[in-house]
Amino acid sequence: MGEKRRRQADGSASSGAAAGERSLIAAESCSSLNSAASGGELERAARRQFQQDETPGFVYVVSVFSALGGFLFGYDTGVVSGALLLLKRELNLDALWQELLVSGTVGAAALSALAGGVLNGLCGRRPCILLASGLFTAGSGVLAAARDKETLLAGRVVVGLGIGVASMTVPVYIAEVAPPHLRGRLVTINTLFITGGQFFASVVDGIFSYLGKDGWRYMLGLSAVPAVIQFLGFLFLPESPRWLIQKGQTQRARRILSQMRGNQAIDEEYDSIKNNIEEEEKEVGAAGPVICRMLTYPPTRRALIVGCGLQMFQQLSGINTVMYYSATILQMSGVEDDRLAIWLAALTAFINFIFTLVGVWLVERMGRRKLTLGSLTGTAVALIILASGFLLSAQVSPRITLNSPDPPHQNSTCTKYSYCNGCMLDPDCGLCYKLNKSSVVESSCIPVDKDSTMKAAWGR
Repeated sequence: MGEKRRRQADGSASSGAAAGERSLIAAESCSSLNSAASGGELERAARRQFQQDETPGFVYVVSVFSALGGFLFGYDTGVVSGALLLLKRELNLDALWQELLVSGTVGAAALSALAGGVLNGLCGRRPCILLASGLFTAGSGVLAAARDKETLLAGRVVVGLGIGVASMTVPVYIAEVAPPHLRGRLVTINTLFITGGQFFASVVDGIFSYLGKDGWRYMLGLSAVPAVIQFLGFLFLPESPRWLIQKGQTQRARRILSQMRGNQAIDEEYDSIKNNIEEEEKEVGAAGPVICRMLTYPPTRRALIVGCGLQMFQQLSGINTVMYYSATILQMSGVEDDRLAIWLAALTAFINFIFTLVGVWLVERMGRRKLTLGSLTGTAVALIILASGFLLSAQVSPRITLNSPDPPHQNSTCTKYSYCNGCMLDPDCGLCYKLNKSSVVESSCIPVDKDSTMKAAWGR
């Protein structure tokens, strides 16, 4: 109350000389000041004024440093595609361990994301981003120094913890520090950085694949560089003003808001944030859990179903499988050279990144609904083509012509396969063959050596 009276007193004292000053809202909107119960009106007024003023470059600096968390998310999920081709040779990884190295990161990210929402509410957005960048750095170091597959898995889990915390904190932080008229555009920076990180990771995979031995160490360890940059940057960047207001640190919030907005007046934006927080607290204190009231109120229930449904179908489309295993899938399709498979996987990541840019450009021109329907149609067509490719590959699979008996005291299921496709899908078996021009001859399905997945347990 004291703060509000001081502001009113300052306003009345300077009303005669206010010709050279700028208010956050125009004079005709003063009625909204007198009835400041509506946070939405203040938000719209702030948006109109910010559109007239120049946005300080500091806002963009903060947004880019924040979005490095998205870049690390994309890098650490994309780099494994090419690294797996080298890892399975050098560390003798079977199918189970390849799956663990991929899913271990995803599982850890899912768990830490649940905790991340609670943490950034209790501790603040800035400490959580510092925690995430610290986890990224530590995980990258463990991966680069790993000597066995168990250590690799531990490093991937640590990286996954960083991904979960970052994915729950970075978009919230950017939205809270961005001016109202730039909020949507700046939040999309995080998405661009995710797909950009995946593309950059695939290029790094291709470059370091020429090193041969230990090239995967550079692939997996390089993410420490942007993680350290983000950590050092956030030692000097501020906390979210909204979180500070929520915790009662109003003076500090006003200082940071002034720093973010430059020479723009902040009173109305400050009041808008404060009113919105008060309304949210009233909603939380109302009868019944918030989720139950959302589900029983038709407009919010419909919005919740649409939003969550789109996210669910995006994951069920299998995009993560394609991105994580793109190089392996290309090898299964007949690309024998590791480097070629990695560079072709980079092409997939590049297309993903380019069409993210296209989506950002089209979303305000075509609208959300049309763009979503077009995207779902394209995804469905691509999945049909991919499935058809696997089906055709199975139908033209070469026949196994040599069925050598198992050695004494050995019992293998590999000799039961009649075609190459079935043999290759069994993680315990491998196909030995000779090429006569483009034809496969003298092919046999035999067990894989447990000490080296690239060698046969016996026979040829």
